[in-house]
Amino acid sequence: MKKCFQSSLIVLLGLCLFAGMLPAAIMAVENPSVSYRTHVQNDGWQEFVTDGIMSGTSGRSLRLEGIEVKLDAPDYDLGITYQTHIQNIGWEADTDRGWQSNGAMSGTEGLSYRLEAIQINLTGADAAGFDVYYQVHAQNMGWLGWAKNGESSGTAGYSYRLEGIHIVIVPKGGNPPTGTVDQDAPFIERKSVLGNLMIQTTGSDFNENAMGLDRVEIVANSGDGAIVLKSGNQSGVYTSNIFNANSFTKAVLSWDTDTPDGTLVQVEARVCENAVDANGLSTENWSDWLSWGRWGTTINRSSGVGVTDGPVAKMDVDTLVVKDGKTANKIQYRVILHSGNAGVTPTVRLISVALRNANPGQGITKVFTDNPDLSNLPILNVPQLSQMVREPSIADSICSPTSVAMILNYYGTPVQPEGAAWGSYDYGYQDFGNWPFNTAYASSFGYHAYVDYSTIEGLKREIAGGHPAAVAVAYKNSASVNANLPVIDGAPIRSTYGHLIVVCGFTQENGTEYIIINDPAASSDAGVRVRYRLDQFAAAWAESGNITYIIH
Repeated sequence: MKKCFQSSLIVLLGLCLFAGMLPAAIMAVENPSVSYRTHVQNDGWQEFVTDGIMSGTSGRSLRLEGIEVKLDAPDYDLGITYQTHIQNIGWEADTDRGWQSNGAMSGTEGLSYRLEAIQINLTGADAAGFDVYYQVHAQNMGWLGWAKNGESSGTAGYSYRLEGIHIVIVPKGGNPPTGTVDQDAPFIERKSVLGNLMIQTTGSDFNENAMGLDRVEIVANSGDGAIVLKSGNQSGVYTSNIFNANSFTKAVLSWDTDTPDGTLVQVEARVCENAVDANGLSTENWSDWLSWGRWGTTINRSSGVGVTDGPVAKMDVDTLVVKDGKTANKIQYRVILHSGNAGVTPTVRLISVALRNANPGQGITKVFTDNPDLSNLPILNVPQLSQMVREPSIADSICSPTSVAMILNYYGTPVQPEGAAWGSYDYGYQDFGNWPFNTAYASSFGYHAYVDYSTIEGLKREIAGGHPAAVAVAYKNSASVNANLPVIDGAPIRSTYGHLIVVCGFTQENGTEYIIINDPAASSDAGVRVRYRLDQFAAAWAESGNITYIIH
């Protein structure tokens, strides 16, 4: 029987070959092949390439503007669909363009718009049997890691062009070709600063928004996250991704740290100026990395250390200022950690970025993500401390640390104004009023503390949550005082061009709204608690851009 079956099969094969055909069960099946071509700046449409060959250019800094992708898969029920993220347009699926498929163009032609990212999917009954892999070369990033099956590949939101692409199809579970990979991630999403404030404090914040971890790592820290030196290292650098932002003229970075003896941190940022090229297209003009100086609780901390000036922006002690009245719309920060002792590391628990646009009519709207009840606000029992009865040699200069001391004592941390003053003193600027140095000092006791450009609503939210806040004001206490300053009736000193006070609550009397303040400029502790008309306070606070110390 066995021989008879073999003989019959041979005869059958012979007949089939004679007829020019094979049985379906043993017919040779071709694997799917993918073909693609790109429209390249200055070059136009290139010829189609297949199965992992690069389309685009290398080393010429030319943008991809369009792409067509198609399959050669006659033996399968298989199709391909794709969309690109296009300059000035965004993802095609978010517009009436929609996804493209089977050789249609994705992108633009004749508009000089760059492609910034791409997604590709397989369709059809046989799609479950294959994976489509794709890899892009992105401006300033190089070759990104392989993406597959609809994942994003590229740098949407960075304004970086795609310059080249590889596409391959492999059987399900197979691997893409090995090759050059400059960045492991297939897609680096640029996130945005919400409103005018961004706070990074969790492990996911630091991990997901990291561009570089140089001899540092992210560790769990009491439920949050922290940047520390890797074991065996005495210096390291954490570099964040770039963040998009509303147009701003000023930025204040602040930080929460633990700096054991012999350790310090240095916080820096760079910003990208709003600029256009000769064709009216947006272009990137980055500042230098600018430094807030060196911070530590056991060192002579100092601003003015590192680069503090450049063609795009400069440091004004504690504030990064975009030059010439221009604005920036991107920001990136980095934190440099140092230790003089092997095995001892500083810990960075929070980084905050507060932005302000000081150009008339261009202020940034504050964004809140919740909706608390702001009626019947309490008046917080914040201890009253006058700076004027403290150490005479520094008494008239320590409004900022005295305000911090009042808040810390309210929370149960017994700190004297003189201790807060020397704990936050800026040995470079030789002053007690460095904003992020004051909040960093508060953070050294374990608090979350940062600098914000806030609003009246923001202050009411703090009070509703049981949190006093320190604010920077400039005022005169009478219209008769010869100074170009807002008037606050009843203020304890004739005039000040820069002064920190503590907001303790709000009240209304006879239809007039008042804000309850601890003003450390009073001549005695008993005289510190005052109330100011809210409209007068608001004008005085606006002189600083609404600078606020938030301490929780």
